[in-house]
Parts: sequence; structure tokens; C-alpha cells
Amino acid sequence: MKESTGLRSTRMFFVASFLIATVLIASLSLAQPLKSNIAAGYLWGIFLVLGTRAIGSCTGKRRRYLRFFLVAAAINLVITPPEVFLRLRGFSYEPNIQFGYPRPYQISSAERDEKLFWTLPKSRPGINSYGFDGPEPARPKPAGTYPIVFLGNTCTYSGLPAITELLLRETHPEVECLNFALPGYSSYQGTLIAKSILAELEPDLLVVSFGWNDRWLAFGEIDAEKRIIADRGAGRSAAGELYSRWRLLQLSRKALAPVLGESKPLEVSRVPADQFKKNLEEIGAEAERLGAPVIFATEPSSHPSLGVPDDVVSSTYAKSKGDALALFRQYNDIIRRVASERRSWRLLDLDALMSSRSEVRRLFNEDGVRYSKAGTAVVADLETRYILEHFLAPHGT
Repeated sequence: MKESTGLRSTRMFFVASFLIATVLIASLSLAQPLKSNIAAGYLWGIFLVLGTRAIGSCTGKRRRYLRFFLVAAAINLVITPPEVFLRLRGFSYEPNIQFGYPRPYQISSAERDEKLFWTLPKSRPGINSYGFDGPEPARPKPAGTYPIVFLGNTCTYSGLPAITELLLRETHPEVECLNFALPGYSSYQGTLIAKSILAELEPDLLVVSFGWNDRWLAFGEIDAEKRIIADRGAGRSAAGELYSRWRLLQLSRKALAPVLGESKPLEVSRVPADQFKKNLEEIGAEAERLGAPVIFATEPSSHPSLGVPDDVVSSTYAKSKGDALALFRQYNDIIRRVASERRSWRLLDLDALMSSRSEVRRLFNEDGVRYSKAGTAVVADLETRYILEHFLAPHGT
């Protein structure tokens, strides 16, 4: 029997709408192979097949149901393409996890944690049960091993512990370097790790390097006052779960941000200077309680030699280039003072050793913060030499 014009037009519109959406989601799944994107691709494909078949049965008295398919196809065209576009661009806006750095989209693949704000997904290969990169630490500590725990931010996370371990193991195979640093972490998170995890790791040495994220401007609240709802559990409402997953809702919220007072940074750092000092002291005190000495490392940069990049201000990390440089020096000076407070606390002054080198440009990325491959190699070498001279030489095997 020949189909009516209305039924045929509805089917064509529905097929076009969901076919376009399915192709877009499939493309998104290739670019961002997340479980949610892959599941959405399959789901929209099922909608396409089942909906097309259901439209064919809308004859006679059932013709009134064609409106449902027309509305569904129209809503799909309005919502799905822009949602896919926002996800491809990495857009995200969640005020409760708003920082100058990292932006919400930069930690969208992380796993929310109510205490630490975020960790790496524990289900990902190569991530231990604590949510950090590396194999599961042996507990209790095996006899004859020498674990060194690293706390820090991106600069530490991006390869330093692994390279330092390789260098140290050339003469001390008992060394194991544990990477408990993550991008975006401040000394506030370092303090929480020291108080909640360090005792289980039983370190023989602790290497601590914080400062960049501590001095960047805060959004909403300083780190000590910020609260984040974990990805799972009763703490997240259905509305909160929907908002965290729907980028169009987040875009609408961002449009209202100036009205809600969410778009501007505070006038203070994520971790104010006095709290930064206290955090370092608490980390050191916890290590001392466990009988482990601490190396406090200052953070080097190309900023003193080459200037502060425009992006530091345009990205609202700091109020001005002058403020950024002043805070860089102030927070490193705090590290130096803290390291001198107790005999078991040592100073590795990477700022003094690297920031004024003639080849400083090639030691850092363009932001002047993160190490280049050459910079990572230099820092790993400096750390290795320091550890060998002050700690492992007397305990060598």
C-alpha cells in the first residue's frame, strides 16, 4: 500500500535528524573514545532504526503519533549537534570546580574526589588504587626497599619520578619512586595526601614541590574552603549528575555567570602565602613523624629571565605580570624558609640552579612553567645527585 505524503515526510525528516546525530556522535567517539560517547553512538543508532520502523506502523488511527516523531526529530537537531560541538571543543563549565588552572574541561577525564578534588580514574590501566600513576605500592613495605614519595603538580607529575628512579637504580636498585603528584594540585592537596596516605606508603624519603597552583588566583573559594561532590555516591543529586554531563546546560549557566558572580577570580591566591607556609610545615611534620626526611624543592621558571607570558594574565592566573613575578619569588622564599626550620628538612633550590641559566629558554615550554624534555632531564639529574649525596650514599648497598 502506498505511503501517505505525511508519513513519508515524517520518516525522511526523522531519518535525516537521527542519521546526522549518529554520524556526529560516532565522530566524537573517535576523537574522544569515552564510554559515555561510545554508548551514546550506539543509543542514537538504535533510536534511528527503531524510530524508522515505528513510523511505518503509524497508519489509520495511529497517524496522530507522527507528531511525536516530528517533535523528537526537531529536538534532536536542535540539541545534539551543538552538544557534540561543545564536547569536541572540550567545553565545560562547573562552578564548584572552577579554578584559574586547571579549567573544568582540563580535568573532565579525571575522577572527582571529595577530599583531593580529583584523581586519575582508578579503573584506567596503569593507575593504582589511590588514583595516581604507577603500580600498586606494596604494603607493608618490603624489606630492603627504599621508597621515595613525590608530591607536587604538573612539573613533578610529567615524568620526573620515573626518570629519577631510573638514574638512582643504576647504583641503588632498592629505590622505588612513587608518583603522587597530579596536574593542578596545590599544597592543600599535598597536605591531605600526607595526612591520609603517607603512613601507608612508609617512605624513606619525601620530595615536595608546590607553588604554581598555590599562587594562581582562586575562583569561588580558596582551596581550603572549596567543596567538590564526588562522581559517585549519594552526594550527587540527579540534577547535579545531569548538569555535569550536559554541556548545553553548562553553556547556559556560563552565560549567566556574570550575573551570578562566577566569572571573575577572587583577589587572593588558591592557597594564600601564610596557608602555603603552614601546608608545607604540616607535610614536613607528618613525614618527620614517620621518620622520613623531606626535600623541599623550589620551582624554577623562565619568567625572571624571559618575562611573564601574556597568557598568565589573559587566562586569569594572575592579576598582572608584575604580581605573577612577585608571587613567584615570594612563594619560593617561603619554601626556602620552611626547609631551614628542621634538620630533617632539606632544600633543593631548583630556582637558583635553573632560572638564570643561559639556556633557560630550552629548559621550559612556552608558558615558562612546565619543563621541556631537556628541562625534565636536567631536574631529574639535579634531584638524583642531591639524593645520592645527602641520603643514599650513607645507606648504599
